[in-house]
Amino acid sequence: MPEQLTIVFDITGEFEETALLQLMTKAKEQEPKGKYEKRIWSINGLTVKQYEKSLVVQGSLNDYTKGLLRGLKDIKGLALDEKNAAKLGRVFPSNHNAILCLECKSTSLAIAGRIDGLDIAFTAECGHKNTLKPPLFMVNSRILPDINILISKSLSRLVELGYFVGFEVVVPEFILDVVDQFKGSGNKDAVSSELDMLRALEKMGKIRLNNLAVLPVKIDPSLFKEEDKMILELAQLTNSILLTSDQILKDRSVMQERPTVYIPPEVFGKIKMIQEVRNP
Repeated sequence: MPEQLTIVFDITGEFEETALLQLMTKAKEQEPKGKYEKRIWSINGLTVKQYEKSLVVQGSLNDYTKGLLRGLKDIKGLALDEKNAAKLGRVFPSNHNAILCLECKSTSLAIAGRIDGLDIAFTAECGHKNTLKPPLFMVNSRILPDINILISKSLSRLVELGYFVGFEVVVPEFILDVVDQFKGSGNKDAVSSELDMLRALEKMGKIRLNNLAVLPVKIDPSLFKEEDKMILELAQLTNSILLTSDQILKDRSVMQERPTVYIPPEVFGKIKMIQEVRNP
């Protein structure tokens, strides 16, 4: 069954309605039924409804409708709030550390300068200008979980609940080496099971896995007893967001100015229950 989606664009004062009408020339226009509907189109399993202040896109996601979404996000005056920008971002995954365009929410790996009269204009790959004034927003879609997150299988459960979808998950071989030092098989089996689940989620297109096999890093075995410090170092080295349930590791990470997602004990202990209730 094709993936279904609903994305709501806000219509601003700069809205170029003629650009929308031109984009929808191949779509079948229908008679509006709702009280507040101005226009309604349908094409290839997708319905587009125009209201006074919003444009609602709903239906099947396929190659054609992806092209239509690309066209919509380039129309001046159609804006996305954070929630809907995240939905669109999952449809068009961006490169890690790509530069975010605040106008259309698309990402670019390159910004190019060009002569504009007696001035120089810098434009992103989407065609919009960038002032090159701080802050320059960049997309970070890479996360590195600590060992407790893996043992508890919290990451796969969070992905199944809709969090971290579209992220690249970094699981360095160092973590597996540390787990291999554990006595007994319980924690080893738990991590192995979690990695199987993460690989399954990767096959479903929900995440990407990276074990840093190509990274020229050699780990001193003496560091195994200081795995938290090493995990933080790897998060810094790979420019990853650290995912942890350890308050001390969170504090260390913040002190080193490393972006961190912290799951406190009262949340950490209920992730499994919430996932099982919502996805029985």
